[in-house]
Amino acid sequence: MKKSFLLLAAALILSCMTFAQSLSFGPKVGYQTAKLSTSKADIKSGFQEHFTLGIFARVNFDKLYVQPEILWFKDGNVFTVDATNQGQGILPEEHVKINWNLMNLQVPVLVGYEILDFNVATVRVQAGPTANFVIGDKPVFDKTFSFIPSEGGEEVTIHEGDEAFNTKSIAWGIQLGVGCDILKKITLDINYNWGISKMIGSRLINTTKLGEYFDFENVDHTKQNLFMVTVGYKF
Repeated sequence: MKKSFLLLAAALILSCMTFAQSLSFGPKVGYQTAKLSTSKADIKSGFQEHFTLGIFARVNFDKLYVQPEILWFKDGNVFTVDATNQGQGILPEEHVKINWNLMNLQVPVLVGYEILDFNVATVRVQAGPTANFVIGDKPVFDKTFSFIPSEGGEEVTIHEGDEAFNTKSIAWGIQLGVGCDILKKITLDINYNWGISKMIGSRLINTTKLGEYFDFENVDHTKQNLFMVTVGYKF
């Protein structure tokens, strides 16, 4: 699936370049956030917790353009799941909370249109699919659990960090946003990513030892729904 998407994206870019009126590319940096804010503290926090770095290319056909990107970013405790126990020798009030720190490689392919041109600046709108590849993850749960299973047997201890969790290797989304080019060189993009598929599924958690004792069936909020704010430079 990963290779198929990357090959399709490469083929699309190459075919567009054949008929393009101009081609530009460059680096971009930014951050991801659940809520847009102009507060310096919020922006600083966004860079510290959800820093984004990548490259982009833009193939222009007059006012229409295609813009593929490759972006690396991390999610710091963005996804948190909370589960109650299944009564197997655990106190009724016991529950487990798991935080995921994810390292991601995101590949959006955006199609856009320049709607305003002020000479010193142009305003754009854009939308397109995105594929998110998890290249590293570190789940941390909040307790060490020791108990004797209700069916008997030896005491079971689950230590923080003992478990091997698997996130989905690829998650799909759709991006929609606006952009601005200043002096034809500096780009500012604000996109919103709607997650179509979950980053973490309950089935993946229920195959672990924690899944034997805690109910994760209601894990349904790990889709990646975030704003992405980036600044780039075109060559």
